[in-house]
Amino acid sequence: MSRLISVARKLQGSQLSVQALSRLSSVILFLLASWADGTRLPLVALQGALLALPFTLMESLVGRPVSAGLLPRDWDIESWARRAALATILPVALIGGVSAAVALPDVTWTDRLLMLTPVLLQLPLEAAFWAMARTRNTREANLIPQTVAVGTILVGAVFALVGMRVDVAAVPGQVAVLAWLLLRRRSLAPGTVRPGYVASIRVGAAYFVTASVDLTYSVALPSVAGALAGPEAVIVLRAMELAFGPFHVTLSATTREDVVLGRATKWINPTRLLTVAGWAVVSAIVLFSPWVRGLLADDLRDLALGAVAAYCGYKGLLMFSTWLSVRHMIWATPRRYLVSGVGSRVIALGGLAISVFWVERVPQLFLQLLIVEALVILWFVWRMAGTPDIPDPRADDTVEIPLPIADPAATAELQAYWLK
Repeated sequence: MSRLISVARKLQGSQLSVQALSRLSSVILFLLASWADGTRLPLVALQGALLALPFTLMESLVGRPVSAGLLPRDWDIESWARRAALATILPVALIGGVSAAVALPDVTWTDRLLMLTPVLLQLPLEAAFWAMARTRNTREANLIPQTVAVGTILVGAVFALVGMRVDVAAVPGQVAVLAWLLLRRRSLAPGTVRPGYVASIRVGAAYFVTASVDLTYSVALPSVAGALAGPEAVIVLRAMELAFGPFHVTLSATTREDVVLGRATKWINPTRLLTVAGWAVVSAIVLFSPWVRGLLADDLRDLALGAVAAYCGYKGLLMFSTWLSVRHMIWATPRRYLVSGVGSRVIALGGLAISVFWVERVPQLFLQLLIVEALVILWFVWRMAGTPDIPDPRADDTVEIPLPIADPAATAELQAYWLK
């Protein structure tokens, strides 16, 4: 029994459990909408895509600056994280509203606003996760996304049973966790200050710009797909994303591990091998099991086998391009990575723009995704080959510095190096 408890504690403190629960809640919510709230299924599908906004933006604005050791020593980290989240609420609301208007023009503004509510509430929750992981411990920080995911599953099931809309199922859990965080707010420690809103954004500006361009593509993809091929294209895209949920759990875990470990990360590790195996298994299942595809969506079950194969290939290439991007971020200066990250999204957005002239069906869209992702990989390989070998400013010949927490005495020197 004690061994089981020990395993459970280790699993709860891992990023794998966080990603697994988050993906599971998204899958279950989509299935509940498909079975009990079909009229709002496109809204649930679009909401799932828009949730990438808080996850990615808060990692870039909060998580990555902490990992790189860019924070001034006198900043109160939790206050900084809250202000970074508040500064992004309005832009995320505007992006989400425009995306919903383009992808689902027949949906009322009331439905769009209700669909966006969980997306906006997730911003301060993600910021709190990264701050708590730095100031307290990972196990306690993991409770934030884990509790929200479990709450979404339970409330979603209840809402589906009583006939309520399931696209707001995450809200009760999110509000409860936010209330818990407010009750646990710490007073300012002696010698610390609350940074201004502009400074809170500026410290992670390079990562934020790169992530914003990346998110522009992530949001534009379902929007353009819905405009070109109708609401069924949004549903098929989301259904395929959910089918690859186990793969994305491990892929996200490898990304977070890389960010946490920094230059100590290795190319080959158990989590990467598990990610490759997950991609292979999921690809085989969705290719050769029409029943599984039909379980997610009827439109996906009727999709041509060649189109499904193209999407599976696209996911495999996405896996490698993601690893290359994070590796490049760790070893390059922020400005060089900014050019690389923006360049990769320019390639992706360029392919999406060209698709307007020839894509009319979902199979053509999947082929376009496959080709563009191959070009993105070539871009990162070329940029990494031209990156000079630079010493790690966090390295110290005499003192071992545990990552991702930088030595406070080296913070000013580290900031100057990375921001020069």
